[in-house]
Amino acid sequence: MVKRLNFEIRDRVAFLTLNRPEKRNAIDDVTVDELDEYFGQATANEEVRAVVFRGEGSAFSAGADLDYLQRLSQNTTAANFEDSSMLKNLLLRIYRSRKLTCAVVRGPALAGGFGLALACDVVIASENAKFGFTEVKIGFVPAIVLNFALRKLRESDVRELVLTGKIIDASSALRIGLFSQIVPDNDIESYTQRFLKEFISGTSAGAVSLTKEILSEVREMRLEEALKYSTAMNTAARSTEDFQKGVKSFLNKEKLEWQ
Repeated sequence: MVKRLNFEIRDRVAFLTLNRPEKRNAIDDVTVDELDEYFGQATANEEVRAVVFRGEGSAFSAGADLDYLQRLSQNTTAANFEDSSMLKNLLLRIYRSRKLTCAVVRGPALAGGFGLALACDVVIASENAKFGFTEVKIGFVPAIVLNFALRKLRESDVRELVLTGKIIDASSALRIGLFSQIVPDNDIESYTQRFLKEFISGTSAGAVSLTKEILSEVREMRLEEALKYSTAMNTAARSTEDFQKGVKSFLNKEKLEWQ
C-alpha cells in the first residue's frame, strides 16, 4: 500500500508531508494512523527540535476523503466513536507536544486539514492559502476541531466560520489572527527554513519544552491554581543547565548558539 505521508528528519526538524496530491491530500483513517505513528517517532527523537506538517502539491489538505466519508456514513456507532477518538487523540498530542509544531499551508486547509493546522503552535501561510470549516455543507459538524479553533481564534470569528461553512483567503485569515504574516508562495520553503534555523539556534530546547508544558496546563486552571503551578515551574527552570548557560552568556555578552 502506498503511504499517505512522507516522513524525514533533516537539520533537527521532522517533516511530515501529506502525500496524496491527486486527492488534494484528503484525510482518512489511514492518514490519521500514519500521522500519529510518525508524529510519535518525531517527538520521541531527542535530536528533533521541531515538527513541520505540510502538503505535497497545490493543497495542504482539502479535508476528509470522499470514499472515507461514505464509509463513515455506514459505520456502526461504536466504530464511528473509535474513529473519532483517533483524530481527537492525534490533534491533542500535537497541541500538547513539548516540541515546536508548525503547519506550512499552501492552498486549501479545510475541515480536518484546518483542524490539523490549528493544533500546531505556528502556521506559516502562503498568499494562496485558504481556510474553512465546510462540514455543515454536507450535514456534518466540526466537533473535534472546533475545540482547537476556540483556543486560537475569537469566538465570534469561529462561530461565523463553523456555522456558515465559508472559505476564507489568506488575507482574511491574517485579519482574524491565524498567523502573523503572509509569505509569497515562491518564498515559503526558504522562509520556513530561515524560521526554523533561527528558532533552533536562538532558543533553548529545555526552555521551549517547559514553556509548552505551562501553556498546556494553565489554560484549564483557576487563576490562583495557575499562579501556584507557574511559580513552581519558574523555580524549577532556574535550576536547569540551560538557564545557567543562558545567564552566563548574557552577562558575558557572548552570542549563544543553541542546538
